[in-house]
Amino acid sequence: MRLMKESKGAKILINISLEENNYKHFLGFRKKFKRLLMIELLEKRHSVRSYESKPLSKELIDKIKSEVTFINSHEAGLNFQVVFSDGSPFSGFGRSYGMFRNVTNYIAAVIDPTFPNTEERAGYFAQQCVIELVKSGLGTCFVGGTFSRDNVNARVEVYEKIPFVVAFGYPEESKTTLMGKLTSKLAHRKNYKLSDFLTENQVSEEELRNCNIDLNLALRAVACAPSALNSKPVRLSTQILNGRPVIIAGVKDYAKNAVDLGIAKYNVANVLPGVWEWGNNEPFFID
Repeated sequence: MRLMKESKGAKILINISLEENNYKHFLGFRKKFKRLLMIELLEKRHSVRSYESKPLSKELIDKIKSEVTFINSHEAGLNFQVVFSDGSPFSGFGRSYGMFRNVTNYIAAVIDPTFPNTEERAGYFAQQCVIELVKSGLGTCFVGGTFSRDNVNARVEVYEKIPFVVAFGYPEESKTTLMGKLTSKLAHRKNYKLSDFLTENQVSEEELRNCNIDLNLALRAVACAPSALNSKPVRLSTQILNGRPVIIAGVKDYAKNAVDLGIAKYNVANVLPGVWEWGNNEPFFID
């Protein structure tokens, strides 16, 4: 009888162990599945330059305001302001003439540049807003140069500036202007390969795999990242730092492309588990 009891106990322990392993596998599969859904969403997003005149619902307006308020309250130097029913930054402005249609809603990325890495962080958290907008069925477009800063309906202190705005609304792409189509084509005039976004790889595939670093997924995230200046300036590299593999993200001209670096970093952080260091050529540490 004693042997039978020990046998039953062993069976119970084995079953518990199997259940724990199955649960761990389930959690791992769920995390991987969520990352695949996210890269699909990131790659599905594209710049929209023509919008319907349809007004946003109160529920959606409140949701957008809440998202912006949350970012401002947690990030020093960011003072994002969301503006509805105002197209003046795009009306009659020479460099935006003919490029946009019915832009009446936008997020003004107001920042205080005396805080560190504000443009980069602005790009990162603006992309966070963009993905929430896309989930809600809206179209978006980062605009860094082709809008009138003087006509932005936002409160800007003398020490603040607006490096970019994010236009958004219900997309009406069948009526995209000719200039808007040409701009989109110019922005995608080069057929990039994923390898174009990798400058240096000092880590073997086995080392990356052992640390749960999916480099291909990270490169896809950077490749589909939008740009405030219609360019693709961000590049990744890998190296060993303090005995562990890391991904590095950088641009050639940080003063010019800090916003785009932040946008790309957001994308990577949403397909791989980990955290970025702010700044140019800084690492991403996998959790």
